Amino acid sequence: MVNRKKVFLSMLVTACLWGLGNSAEAQVYNLNPITVNGDRYRVDASVSEEEESHWLPGNYERDETHVGILGDKDVMKVPYTTASFTQKAVDQFAPPNGTVQEVLANVPSVRIGTSPIKTDFSVRGMLANGSAMYLNNVPGFFIMASGPMTNYIGRMDVLVGPAATLTGSVQSYIGPDGGQPVSIFMYTKRPDVNLNRFTESYSGYGDWGESIDVSRTGLGKDSSWGVRVYGQYDKGGMSITGSSRKRRDIFVDIEHKNEKSDTNFFVGSFDDRLWGAERRFLMDTKGNKIPSAPDANKSYDDPHFMHQFDYGWLMTLNHEQKINDHFSWFLNAGMNETTIRRFIYRNQIPIDQYGNLEGASLWSQHFLMENKYGQAGLKAFFNTGALEHTFTLSVDRSWRKHYNAKRKDKAGAHAYGNIYTGIFYRSSMYDYDNSDKLGNTFMYQEMDTGLNLTDDIKSGKWNILLAANRRHGNYRGASSSDNVKDDHWSPTFGASYAANDRFTVYGSYSKAVTRGQIVDAGYMNEGERLKPVELEQKEIGFKYKWNDVLATLAYFDMEQPNAIDVNRTDGIYYEMNGKNRYKGIDFTVVGKLAPKWTILGGFEYLHARQQDTEGGLKDGMPTDSSAKWSTVAGLAYHPNEDMSIMGRLNYTGHGVITGDNRKELCVPSYTTFDLLFSYKSHMGRIPVTWNASCYNVFNKDHWVLQPGQGSKLMLNRPRTYVISASFDF
Repeated sequence: MVNRKKVFLSMLVTACLWGLGNSAEAQVYNLNPITVNGDRYRVDASVSEEEESHWLPGNYERDETHVGILGDKDVMKVPYTTASFTQKAVDQFAPPNGTVQEVLANVPSVRIGTSPIKTDFSVRGMLANGSAMYLNNVPGFFIMASGPMTNYIGRMDVLVGPAATLTGSVQSYIGPDGGQPVSIFMYTKRPDVNLNRFTESYSGYGDWGESIDVSRTGLGKDSSWGVRVYGQYDKGGMSITGSSRKRRDIFVDIEHKNEKSDTNFFVGSFDDRLWGAERRFLMDTKGNKIPSAPDANKSYDDPHFMHQFDYGWLMTLNHEQKINDHFSWFLNAGMNETTIRRFIYRNQIPIDQYGNLEGASLWSQHFLMENKYGQAGLKAFFNTGALEHTFTLSVDRSWRKHYNAKRKDKAGAHAYGNIYTGIFYRSSMYDYDNSDKLGNTFMYQEMDTGLNLTDDIKSGKWNILLAANRRHGNYRGASSSDNVKDDHWSPTFGASYAANDRFTVYGSYSKAVTRGQIVDAGYMNEGERLKPVELEQKEIGFKYKWNDVLATLAYFDMEQPNAIDVNRTDGIYYEMNGKNRYKGIDFTVVGKLAPKWTILGGFEYLHARQQDTEGGLKDGMPTDSSAKWSTVAGLAYHPNEDMSIMGRLNYTGHGVITGDNRKELCVPSYTTFDLLFSYKSHMGRIPVTWNASCYNVFNKDHWVLQPGQGSKLMLNRPRTYVISASFDF
């Protein structure tokens, strides 16, 4: 903190000099300069002062966000709904053994899942998953997996909108929605500070974890190199009775930075093992109701035997080189390999309206995913009259290969029972799992090539965004007939008008196009490739700053093609003739209400309806699991600069699952409340940061909606608490 005595002395001397200067008889003397030394209060020693300078008041979000190949832009000039979370937000909301889902829960339009097995979540009523996540601008690492570990994440930028038109080639494995309404850019912690940090954590369920974070900057003859190493080991029980987790990783981040270039290389390995963590249920829509949620504290698979193991390695390389004042070039590249071996329910846990297991099937699976990605581009900065252009041209290519070997039992062969009275397993199950022996069975490979053009134009108070992506896909499936080549254009247009530094109005249009799916067996057009899926999004809104608070209000309208059954004279066909429509309002707010109070959150109103359904039977009905209202309300109190106490409320209104004969099966609304505490202290001369988190404080049982997944629901996570201490040596 600033030395108060020196500040007082300088003020006193200044006042005396001013008085002398205004005296009629004053004499003028040249005094020696007085230097006042002081340090700005640092919020987090693990990030650089430059990074902290971009933190909005309250320190949970940034004033810049990543916009694909455009790079970082002022959030006031981005024609989308955005949220750029800081290192402090990641550390506080996702403790050492937490997940990125806890950070995403702060975005009102995002509804997170609760399964540790996969990263499925929803945005504006539509399904999204790990395919929407980018690590250091490289896509495709978190498909089918349990998601990234948060100990190496230093920043998360959430861009609501199909940013595939702004990033590169569009991957086709993105779930049933065919186009994702969000892109999540995650960036690793950079070696731009000197740090020796050791963290110890305890969850209260027999789970202990340790992590290290060691960083050195200013290395080399010209002090332009930096190295950062982080790793963790965590083992023990989870809040779900009987379930457990063992995770470990080690990563290295190397950076070289000077006036003309910035290079970052990140590499490491991970191993995440789960037992008894299934929370996904499949509801029977033939009944008249949705069964009430069972006890969320219990495990509904065998916590000692049923499992999922994710392990592998990943690597990214980023480089930006300044050529002159008008040109620069950049490179984004990466590769990874992920192996998943598991023995779980094949199609989640199927239940009827009374909670009885309905034809439950178990399966062993060995899934291997290999990814390679490369993108090179050129940026040009020039003027045409009064227009200032930032023009970007890039070419990228992604390679992906999936292997999928599995063994599934007959329905009901091993598992039976009821979620209220107990689920039982026949002893034969324990000889059935062969996931550790399954080898590589080719599933598909895909090579996508993208050409990306963007022009960010500034003229006075106007900012115009023009972008287009041309994707060429080359897909080969396991069947010799399943080979597809396709070409698609995806455009983006956006404009913002800054009336002043505090108020901006914007509008945007985007379209994402992806490869259509193969028609399954049982249809007359079995094996046929459906036409491409096009997701169109329109958004208008405004962003307003008052004092230390930033608010965004947006109206959105999205159209999503939907595959449906079509009954013809010669049989039933599966065709892309349906449509879902999503309209609504998003409101977000973040910042300081008062010197000691910080606010974070907002609300969403969603009107999601099915259109052009099979025979018109479901026209006008809500899309499955969509809720009209959702709210996030976070309020933090800072008694002083070293302590913060936050309460966070998440509310989701009731949803509807479409049953037979236009029945609307109601899923009750639910509210969860979290408490988070942070305190900075010292043990001797060692700075210590204490964090304590309690999620779902009131431990209420409820179903969690899963939009875009038909009649699937998740069971909520029970009360969970984590305590950690970080020591800076």
